[in-house]
Amino acid sequence: MRRDVYRCLGAALLLTALTAGAADAPLAGSWQAVLQEQIARARKERPEAFARVDSAVSRVGLLDARKRGTLASVSPLFRELGPDALWPMVERLAFPSEQAKGMEQNSARLALAVGLMEALGELRDARLVPLWKDLLETGADTRAPVLRAAAGALARMETLEAAQMLIAVSRQGGPRGEAAQEKLGECRLLVAARALADALAARPGPEEARRLARSLGDAGSAWAWKTSGASARSEEGAVRRVAAEALVRAYSHYTGDVRQALSNAVLRVDAPETASLIDEARLHADASGLAALDALAERLRHNPLR
Repeated sequence: MRRDVYRCLGAALLLTALTAGAADAPLAGSWQAVLQEQIARARKERPEAFARVDSAVSRVGLLDARKRGTLASVSPLFRELGPDALWPMVERLAFPSEQAKGMEQNSARLALAVGLMEALGELRDARLVPLWKDLLETGADTRAPVLRAAAGALARMETLEAAQMLIAVSRQGGPRGEAAQEKLGECRLLVAARALADALAARPGPEEARRLARSLGDAGSAWAWKTSGASARSEEGAVRRVAAEALVRAYSHYTGDVRQALSNAVLRVDAPETASLIDEARLHADASGLAALDALAERLRHNPLR
């Protein structure tokens, strides 16, 4: 009886959409069944990995109690366990059989879910794409941290399939669309950068424009292209150029914190063409726009991120 109660609680609070079918066996050949087969095999081959994940989970409640912000950062607990923790983490995330000790607080359960998703996402395992897709597109948990973690895990795949999924969801609006739009830039593919540029060219409201500026900054980030494992290296120049062009063209159309976000993103991208793009934008700007573009050019010349 107690196990059944815990199963239901886990389903409701740890990504209900994935665990709603916990009482019924997944259909043969479904992505859930495939994951459970992998989990069962891993448990036989490396039971110690499951014990290590259990130990990490037991520390989440304490981190939650000591947190200073709204959500405890627990992903480092799981990242340090390495690739061997893949299937134990998937089991905890997608098929929890009972509530872990010390996880009575909603904030602790949320931190656990997000931490597992962030650690799993960094492993970039293609077998988990159906899991991320389900969480983002149809998962019952629509809290922003959960949706962002799912979208971020998809983006880290840096594949055309992942980019197309994120683009489709980003156009739906609402919490899911906002999360997809926010993380689309981390995919760092040309198709993703163009989708973000098109969205910004539509001159959306301030909130969406800020989100698009940050995402374009992620897509074209000079630092990220130098230090990350971006798979589409051949697209770097085009991605950074598309991002810079979209940001510069939008710059004089916004004011206040949106303009500041656009300026910050321009500096992060730091594309070689940026100065000429600013000169081109001057040709179509009014007096106030010219002053703003002059300020942007000056800031670019003294870019502290170089």
